[in-house]
Amino acid sequence: MRRRYWIAALAGLLILAGCGASNPEGGPRPSTQEGKPPSGESKVEIAPVKWQDTEFAQAVVSRSQRFGSVYPAPLGVFAEQAKLEAFVEAFRDGEKLEGVLDTVRPEYDVSFVGEDGKAAGFHLWLGYQPGSKGLYMYVEDTSTGYRLTEENTDRLRELIRSLDYTPDQAVSNGDIVNLHGTLTNSDKWTHFVEQVRAGNPSEAHITSYTIEGDPIFQDLLFDGQVIQRTYDNSMDGFGVPQRSINFCKSLDQDGARYTLSKCGDEEARFVLDMPSGE
Repeated sequence: MRRRYWIAALAGLLILAGCGASNPEGGPRPSTQEGKPPSGESKVEIAPVKWQDTEFAQAVVSRSQRFGSVYPAPLGVFAEQAKLEAFVEAFRDGEKLEGVLDTVRPEYDVSFVGEDGKAAGFHLWLGYQPGSKGLYMYVEDTSTGYRLTEENTDRLRELIRSLDYTPDQAVSNGDIVNLHGTLTNSDKWTHFVEQVRAGNPSEAHITSYTIEGDPIFQDLLFDGQVIQRTYDNSMDGFGVPQRSINFCKSLDQDGARYTLSKCGDEEARFVLDMPSGE
């Protein structure tokens, strides 16, 4: 039986200093952040564009890993006109929230890419409860947020959950893929373990597939002292969508079984079964 980890609804994750909303005065301005994470270069150039005047060719969605940059490994791309317009209109209809936001790590990154390859980049939160209101902010300004309508939030959540994130795509993205007991990109896991033991910052992105073929994600980000573990099964069509974040101080090994321990309270532990590689 797969473990299930619960998180609160999106509204409970935000601490707002002043929560009134106001009109965004013509819609949000585009991002000017170079969306490059520390471990690699972005696949799209985040550069100034005129938001209201630009005809975007596609919306690229990825699973966000950190504030201030767009994660370059795409979860999916929306280029079909109706789906692309759903994303663009949802963001253009967003209402600016007054005050400074303090939020958990973003769920997604979204890049609206123009015909010239330049893009406007955003962090996005959608939560899991129907009828809730999502939130987005610019990758360059993580203290100012824009609230989505309930209808737009539900629509974007539905579109993202409909993506087919295949094992081949996961391998291409550099994920450590566990496909029913067969591990691909196992060298990346070996490298991560070595870096953790040496005390060097590193990260590992594990994608496991259910019998039905749905992906379940675990992201491990090591800063040199603590491993931030994110569990996300929101694309498992047969499970209850959940996302949890834990901070662990130890990575222990017993054969092919690895255990994250000293996570938050000292009793919390998470087992990572890593089968033999390619």
